[in-house]
Amino acid sequence: MRMKWMVGVVALLAMAGTAAAQERGGGRGGEAPAPRLKLSSSGFTDGGDYPLEFTCYANGGNAQNPGTINPPFSWTNVPAGTQSFVLALNGTDNHPNKGINMEMFWVVYNIPATATSIAKGLKPGDLPDGSHQAAGQRNIQGYRAPCAPAGVGRLHYLFNLFALDTKLDLPAGATEADIKKAMDGHILGSSINVAAFEKKP
Repeated sequence: MRMKWMVGVVALLAMAGTAAAQERGGGRGGEAPAPRLKLSSSGFTDGGDYPLEFTCYANGGNAQNPGTINPPFSWTNVPAGTQSFVLALNGTDNHPNKGINMEMFWVVYNIPATATSIAKGLKPGDLPDGSHQAAGQRNIQGYRAPCAPAGVGRLHYLFNLFALDTKLDLPAGATEADIKKAMDGHILGSSINVAAFEKKP
């Protein structure tokens, strides 16, 4: 009985050692997995506050005359086989028509596979490198600055970068739903940044 107990302990220790090695990146054959796609911005800290500069209140703007300056982004650890990128901004606390989908503020798709960044303050419409900016729920073809009104509390905004194994063949005027459908089955990797904003009275 004691021998069986000892064998069981040894087996458990061996399994724990294997799991720890895999957690450190030493999987079978000692090969470490490739680093995951990593999105970052010099305009704000992931998990922190969303700067006023990138909201509709920039430069004295408001919901009727909004600021339209998007934050800059860069990324590293591009997955092998990437053919294009999609960058999307959603308001995680807003659900149009009480639906499951979140409010979409910005989608850029067919960003070239060779790109490693998006500049601050892009102009609306298609970009010189072939990237397309989709029209959002308010028919703005480009960045729509978040505009949380005073008194609603702290709202959260999600930036999601996707690396795809294809370029999206979509017609002009493609919606967020069209882009999601075309992306399905082609995602090689993704990375998320989150920021929150609260308008003070």
